[in-house]
Amino acid sequence: MKFIDTHCHLNIEPLLERTNEILDSAAEQGIDKLVVVGIDIPTSEIAIRLAEDHPQIYATAGIHPNDCSKAPEDWESKIVEMLAHPRVVAVGETGLDYYWDDSPPELQKIFFRDHLDLALATGKPVIIHNRDADQDVMNQVLEHGNSKGVFHCWPAAWDIARPLIEKGYHLSFTGTVTFKKNELVQDVAKRMPLERLMLETDSPFLTPAPHRGKRPNEPKYLPYIADKIAELRGLTQDDIARATTQNAETFFTF
Repeated sequence: MKFIDTHCHLNIEPLLERTNEILDSAAEQGIDKLVVVGIDIPTSEIAIRLAEDHPQIYATAGIHPNDCSKAPEDWESKIVEMLAHPRVVAVGETGLDYYWDDSPPELQKIFFRDHLDLALATGKPVIIHNRDADQDVMNQVLEHGNSKGVFHCWPAAWDIARPLIEKGYHLSFTGTVTFKKNELVQDVAKRMPLERLMLETDSPFLTPAPHRGKRPNEPKYLPYIADKIAELRGLTQDDIARATTQNAETFFTF
Protein backbone atom coordinates (compact mmCIF):
# COMPACT_ATOMS: atom_id res chain seq x y z
CA MET A 1 0.00 0.00 0.00
CA LYS A 2 1.17 3.49 -0.83
CA PHE A 3 0.23 6.65 1.02
CA ILE A 4 0.85 10.33 0.40
CA ASP A 5 1.33 12.69 3.34
CA THR A 6 -0.22 15.78 1.78
CA HIS A 7 0.79 18.20 4.54
CA CYS A 8 3.82 18.01 6.79
CA HIS A 9 6.43 20.42 8.10
CA LEU A 10 9.80 18.74 7.70
CA ASN A 11 11.04 22.30 7.16
CA ILE A 12 10.82 23.26 10.85
CA GLU A 13 12.34 22.00 14.08
CA PRO A 14 12.44 19.44 15.56
CA LEU A 15 12.13 17.60 12.23
CA LEU A 16 14.43 19.67 10.07
CA GLU A 17 17.69 18.07 11.21
CA ARG A 18 16.37 14.50 10.87
CA THR A 19 15.23 14.46 7.25
CA ASN A 20 16.83 11.18 6.15
CA GLU A 21 15.75 9.31 9.28
CA ILE A 22 12.16 10.58 8.95
CA LEU A 23 11.99 9.68 5.26
CA ASP A 24 13.32 6.18 5.91
CA SER A 25 10.76 5.59 8.67
CA ALA A 26 7.99 6.91 6.44
CA ALA A 27 9.02 4.66 3.55
CA GLU A 28 8.83 1.62 5.82
CA GLN A 29 5.15 2.45 6.38
CA GLY A 30 4.40 2.94 2.69
CA ILE A 31 4.50 6.72 2.54
CA ASP A 32 5.47 7.21 -1.09
CA LYS A 33 5.35 10.99 -1.40
CA LEU A 34 5.27 13.93 1.01
CA VAL A 35 4.24 17.55 0.58
CA VAL A 36 6.30 19.89 2.76
CA VAL A 37 4.30 23.04 3.39
CA GLY A 38 5.69 26.54 3.73
CA ILE A 39 4.38 28.90 6.40
CA ASP A 40 6.54 31.94 5.63
CA ILE A 41 9.32 32.93 3.23
CA PRO A 42 12.18 31.04 4.98
CA THR A 43 10.24 27.80 5.46
CA SER A 44 8.97 27.92 1.89
CA GLU A 45 12.55 28.24 0.71
CA ILE A 46 13.60 25.32 2.91
CA ALA A 47 10.72 23.22 1.57
CA ILE A 48 11.99 23.81 -1.95
CA ARG A 49 15.53 22.82 -0.99
CA LEU A 50 14.22 19.62 0.57
CA ALA A 51 12.25 18.88 -2.58
CA GLU A 52 15.34 19.45 -4.71
CA ASP A 53 17.35 17.04 -2.57
CA HIS A 54 14.75 14.28 -2.11
CA PRO A 55 12.65 12.99 -5.04
CA GLN A 56 9.76 11.90 -2.79
CA ILE A 57 9.30 15.45 -1.40
CA TYR A 58 7.30 18.23 -3.02
CA ALA A 59 7.01 21.79 -1.73
CA THR A 60 4.49 24.58 -1.29
CA ALA A 61 5.01 28.31 -0.81
CA GLY A 62 2.89 30.71 1.19
CA ILE A 63 2.33 32.79 4.32
CA HIS A 64 0.46 31.22 7.23
CA PRO A 65 -2.22 33.50 8.75
CA ASN A 66 -0.29 33.66 12.03
CA ASP A 67 2.74 34.97 10.13
CA CYS A 68 1.06 37.75 8.12
CA SER A 69 2.24 40.51 10.46
CA LYS A 70 5.85 39.39 10.11
CA ALA A 71 5.86 39.02 6.33
CA PRO A 72 8.15 41.35 4.36
CA GLU A 73 6.60 43.97 2.13
CA ASP A 74 7.70 42.11 -0.99
CA TRP A 75 6.33 38.77 0.22
CA GLU A 76 4.05 38.33 -2.75
CA SER A 77 6.77 38.73 -5.37
CA LYS A 78 8.92 36.24 -3.47
CA ILE A 79 6.07 33.72 -3.33
CA VAL A 80 5.31 34.22 -7.02
CA GLU A 81 8.94 33.46 -7.84
CA MET A 82 8.83 30.29 -5.75
CA LEU A 83 5.54 29.15 -7.29
CA ALA A 84 7.32 28.98 -10.65
CA HIS A 85 9.69 26.31 -9.31
CA PRO A 86 8.91 22.88 -10.81
CA ARG A 87 8.90 21.20 -7.38
CA VAL A 88 6.33 23.61 -5.92
CA VAL A 89 2.88 22.05 -6.23
CA ALA A 90 0.58 24.39 -4.28
CA VAL A 91 0.00 27.87 -2.85
CA GLY A 92 0.00 28.18 0.93
CA GLU A 93 -0.63 27.47 3.54
CA THR A 94 -2.95 30.40 3.91
CA GLY A 95 -6.31 31.00 5.56
CA LEU A 96 -7.62 32.41 8.83
CA ASP A 97 -6.69 31.67 12.44
CA TYR A 98 -8.67 33.39 15.18
CA TYR A 99 -7.37 31.16 17.96
CA TRP A 100 -4.09 33.04 18.18
CA ASP A 101 -3.77 36.82 18.00
CA ASP A 102 -0.48 36.97 16.09
CA SER A 103 -2.05 38.81 13.14
CA PRO A 104 -5.19 41.00 13.03
CA PRO A 105 -8.17 39.29 11.36
CA GLU A 106 -8.51 41.99 8.71
CA LEU A 107 -4.87 41.56 7.69
CA GLN A 108 -5.33 37.80 7.56
CA LYS A 109 -8.29 38.27 5.21
CA ILE A 110 -6.20 40.40 2.86
CA PHE A 111 -3.41 37.83 2.74
CA PHE A 112 -5.95 35.03 2.29
CA ARG A 113 -7.54 36.82 -0.66
CA ASP A 114 -4.13 37.43 -2.20
CA HIS A 115 -3.25 33.74 -1.92
CA LEU A 116 -6.57 32.75 -3.51
CA ASP A 117 -5.76 35.20 -6.33
CA LEU A 118 -2.36 33.56 -6.79
CA ALA A 119 -3.93 30.12 -6.94
CA LEU A 120 -6.37 31.25 -9.59
CA ALA A 121 -3.64 32.99 -11.59
CA THR A 122 -1.13 30.14 -11.48
CA GLY A 123 -3.53 27.21 -11.72
CA LYS A 124 -1.95 25.64 -8.63
CA PRO A 125 -4.22 24.45 -5.81
CA VAL A 126 -4.36 26.38 -2.54
CA ILE A 127 -3.84 24.88 0.93
CA ILE A 128 -6.18 26.46 3.48
CA HIS A 129 -5.83 26.67 7.25
CA ASN A 130 -8.90 27.34 9.38
CA ARG A 131 -8.90 27.63 13.14
CA ASP A 132 -11.91 29.12 14.91
CA ALA A 133 -12.86 31.04 11.76
CA ASP A 134 -15.40 28.76 10.08
CA GLN A 135 -17.86 31.34 8.81
CA ASP A 136 -15.31 33.88 7.60
CA VAL A 137 -13.26 31.23 5.82
CA MET A 138 -16.33 29.78 4.14
CA ASN A 139 -17.64 33.19 3.09
CA GLN A 140 -14.32 34.26 1.63
CA VAL A 141 -13.85 31.02 -0.30
CA LEU A 142 -17.41 30.92 -1.64
CA GLU A 143 -17.17 34.54 -2.80
CA HIS A 144 -13.87 33.96 -4.66
CA GLY A 145 -13.45 32.63 -8.18
CA ASN A 146 -10.92 29.97 -7.21
CA SER A 147 -12.32 26.46 -6.79
CA LYS A 148 -9.23 24.24 -6.52
CA GLY A 149 -7.86 23.76 -3.06
CA VAL A 150 -7.76 21.67 0.10
CA PHE A 151 -8.81 22.49 3.63
CA HIS A 152 -6.03 20.96 5.66
CA CYS A 153 -6.65 19.48 9.12
CA TRP A 154 -10.42 19.69 8.66
CA PRO A 155 -11.87 21.09 11.93
CA ALA A 156 -15.54 21.85 11.41
CA ALA A 157 -19.03 20.38 11.04
CA TRP A 158 -20.74 18.99 7.95
CA ASP A 159 -22.79 22.15 7.35
CA ILE A 160 -19.52 24.04 6.79
CA ALA A 161 -17.94 21.25 4.74
CA ARG A 162 -20.79 20.65 2.34
CA PRO A 163 -20.83 23.97 0.41
CA LEU A 164 -17.04 23.93 0.14
CA ILE A 165 -17.08 20.42 -1.30
CA GLU A 166 -19.84 21.46 -3.69
CA LYS A 167 -17.62 24.30 -4.92
CA GLY A 168 -14.86 21.81 -5.75
CA TYR A 169 -12.63 21.79 -2.68
CA HIS A 170 -10.99 18.79 -1.03
CA LEU A 171 -10.77 18.09 2.71
CA SER A 172 -7.72 16.60 4.41
CA PHE A 173 -7.67 14.85 7.77
CA THR A 174 -4.96 14.67 10.42
CA GLY A 175 -4.56 12.75 13.65
CA THR A 176 -7.46 14.75 15.11
CA VAL A 177 -9.87 12.38 13.35
CA THR A 178 -8.53 9.57 15.57
CA PHE A 179 -9.24 11.43 18.81
CA LYS A 180 -11.98 9.59 20.68
CA LYS A 181 -14.29 12.53 21.35
CA ASN A 182 -13.85 14.31 18.00
CA GLU A 183 -17.22 13.19 16.65
CA LEU A 184 -17.70 16.41 14.65
CA VAL A 185 -14.72 15.73 12.40
CA GLN A 186 -15.37 11.99 12.30
CA ASP A 187 -18.87 12.67 10.98
CA VAL A 188 -17.46 14.67 8.07
CA ALA A 189 -14.84 12.02 7.29
CA LYS A 190 -17.63 9.45 7.17
CA ARG A 191 -20.11 11.44 5.06
CA MET A 192 -17.99 13.29 2.52
CA PRO A 193 -17.28 11.96 -0.99
CA LEU A 194 -14.29 9.64 -0.93
CA GLU A 195 -12.92 11.21 -4.12
CA ARG A 196 -12.41 14.54 -2.28
CA LEU A 197 -10.67 13.11 0.79
CA MET A 198 -6.95 13.26 1.50
CA LEU A 199 -4.63 12.33 4.37
CA GLU A 200 -1.95 14.30 6.20
CA THR A 201 0.01 14.25 9.43
CA ASP A 202 0.67 17.99 9.86
CA SER A 203 3.94 16.80 11.43
CA PRO A 204 5.36 17.68 13.92
CA PHE A 205 1.89 18.42 15.34
CA LEU A 206 -1.23 16.35 16.12
CA THR A 207 0.10 12.84 16.59
CA PRO A 208 -2.75 10.36 16.02
CA ALA A 209 -4.04 7.81 18.50
CA PRO A 210 -2.78 5.44 19.83
CA HIS A 211 0.31 7.69 20.05
CA ARG A 212 -1.60 10.88 20.87
CA GLY A 213 0.56 13.25 22.91
CA LYS A 214 3.82 11.83 21.64
CA ARG A 215 6.03 14.52 20.14
CA PRO A 216 7.07 15.10 17.50
CA ASN A 217 4.52 13.65 15.15
CA GLU A 218 6.02 12.13 11.98
CA PRO A 219 4.78 11.01 8.56
CA LYS A 220 5.27 7.36 9.61
CA TYR A 221 2.07 7.63 11.66
CA LEU A 222 -0.12 8.34 8.63
CA PRO A 223 -1.55 4.79 8.43
CA TYR A 224 -3.28 5.28 11.79
CA ILE A 225 -5.31 8.09 10.23
CA ALA A 226 -6.19 5.87 7.28
CA ASP A 227 -7.25 3.09 9.66
CA LYS A 228 -9.65 5.37 11.53
CA ILE A 229 -11.26 6.70 8.37
CA ALA A 230 -11.55 3.16 7.02
CA GLU A 231 -13.31 2.16 10.23
CA LEU A 232 -15.70 5.10 10.01
CA ARG A 233 -16.59 4.35 6.40
CA GLY A 234 -16.71 0.55 6.62
CA LEU A 235 -13.74 0.16 4.28
CA THR A 236 -10.27 -1.35 4.50
CA GLN A 237 -6.99 0.47 4.95
CA ASP A 238 -6.13 -0.58 1.40
CA ASP A 239 -9.32 1.07 0.11
CA ILE A 240 -8.39 4.34 1.81
CA ALA A 241 -4.75 4.15 0.73
CA ARG A 242 -5.68 3.58 -2.89
CA ALA A 243 -8.36 6.28 -3.02
CA THR A 244 -6.45 8.99 -1.16
CA THR A 245 -3.24 8.37 -3.09
CA GLN A 246 -5.09 8.72 -6.37
CA ASN A 247 -6.83 11.84 -5.09
CA ALA A 248 -3.55 13.45 -4.06
CA GLU A 249 -1.74 12.57 -7.28
CA THR A 250 -4.53 14.11 -9.32
CA PHE A 251 -4.89 17.13 -7.05
CA PHE A 252 -1.20 18.04 -6.97
CA THR A 253 -0.50 16.73 -10.51
CA PHE A 254 2.61 14.83 -9.35
